[in-house]
Amino acid sequence: MNLLDLLFAGSRQASYQRAMANTRSRGITETDADAHRRIARELEPERGGFPFGTIGRDASPVRLPDETALASSLVIGASGSGKTRFILNLMQRAIERSLLSSADPLPVELELVDPKQETFDLLSQYIVALWLAADGATRERIASAVRVIDWSRDAVTPVAPFDNSAGEVSNTYLAYLRTDVAIQAGAHSYSGALRQAFFMFACVLVERRFPPNYRFAMRFLDDETYRRRILEGVADADVRAFFEEAKHSLPKQTRDALLRRIQSDMSFPEVRLSVGIPPPDLDRLLPRRATPIVLGNYGSSMTLPLAKGKERASYRLIDVLLSAPRRDPRRRGLLVIDESPMLLSEENELTAALMEGARTLRSAGMGVLFAAQDFANALPSQIVRTLMLNTRWWAVFQSREEAEWIYPHIARSPSDTSDADRHREFVRTVQNLRRQHFYLYVKGHSALPLRAPDVGDPAVRSAAELRAVFRREIASRSTIAARTAVDLIAKWEAEVVDGVSVPPAPLPSKARSPRGIDQLMKDLGLGK
Repeated sequence: MNLLDLLFAGSRQASYQRAMANTRSRGITETDADAHRRIARELEPERGGFPFGTIGRDASPVRLPDETALASSLVIGASGSGKTRFILNLMQRAIERSLLSSADPLPVELELVDPKQETFDLLSQYIVALWLAADGATRERIASAVRVIDWSRDAVTPVAPFDNSAGEVSNTYLAYLRTDVAIQAGAHSYSGALRQAFFMFACVLVERRFPPNYRFAMRFLDDETYRRRILEGVADADVRAFFEEAKHSLPKQTRDALLRRIQSDMSFPEVRLSVGIPPPDLDRLLPRRATPIVLGNYGSSMTLPLAKGKERASYRLIDVLLSAPRRDPRRRGLLVIDESPMLLSEENELTAALMEGARTLRSAGMGVLFAAQDFANALPSQIVRTLMLNTRWWAVFQSREEAEWIYPHIARSPSDTSDADRHREFVRTVQNLRRQHFYLYVKGHSALPLRAPDVGDPAVRSAAELRAVFRREIASRSTIAARTAVDLIAKWEAEVVDGVSVPPAPLPSKARSPRGIDQLMKDLGLGK
């Protein structure tokens, strides 16, 4: 057992002792049911709030205040335990109050990052069911409030990962972040020389505001005259020097490996079409608009490697974190990361920022909901501990190891049963919880055994019909046809890669000042 294990073992024992002291202080007559009703009353908001489920044989409703419900949290449960429907209920209520409610309105910015597609699919069906039931003006309000991030062979949501026109960070740091994500998400190994070459090439793309493109990479690395023309628009002297001396700084082996990585990344049509459109064309086709609801489907299904979905989801999380410190804290925000261990398994800068952001982003009015079938076994222990410390509440459905997290916080009525027997019985109970049943632990209160709200599928039309309407009426505002993307990329290649002239470098972005990891961590409350 290492030092951290010892510390946390002591913390769990201390939690248990506090729970027992609280029980004794209330006298010996309070039953478990009495304690649960009292705790539910303590959590009840004065008005509004979010329904989290029901408790007891009489199915008394349990609600949490807005600031608690939308705070950073953990939702844990085995497949089929009801975890996804629980999260869906929370998001549905947030959308209803944000877009439709006049009696209990709550401005909310909601972002879903879904690496497995199921939650995205269910929520999109729910939103389009609302749209179908609405009048014309309300339909427009719903459709204009939603941004969809998705990709298919027919249409894609275009993104510009190397576009820094917003000036959120320095060009160099943006290139570093994109390089770090690509390397961490991919299955390839990277030598130190290849990592450096990838980073330097990313710097060129950011400086020139170019999209990733294999044909451009080939000509840039092979044609010295062409390369020098491109570098004329690169302000960073170190980047220019690296490629001007390519014979020495970029050996053939490294150059070939870099091209193989780029070719591998761009060989999938969905990837090439979504990231390959020139940023100036995106400005014209899809002007940036503020949308309170962003639904991201990063599931790869059977058409793309898992690494590509993971890479794109990580890109999006970086963008959300970079913009979060400047959001209006008066408007509540919730970032939902489904199957989060898929994106947090590596101890890198993105993971560290997300872990601490779960705690510090509350000053920006934003919470992060981390969902998973299993945290204890799926993530390194240090990441798990940080998540436990930096979240406001936990919802534990059918689970094994996470039952140990809840046990120190359960209400205890006097009993002749030994604590060891109670402990074993509680762990068995959590391991065998029925669907929709879970324990809710809000820090500062004892845990409650609840039944999650019922969330059915929309009955207005079939799932296939709802998906078709969603793509046509809502998602189409955020996507472009694959054929259009092909034409735009071909036009850019004809002008920039095959043409004689090279477009001028973009004007410097309206950045505040060069910003990097130190400034980002300071924004998240981590800097000195």
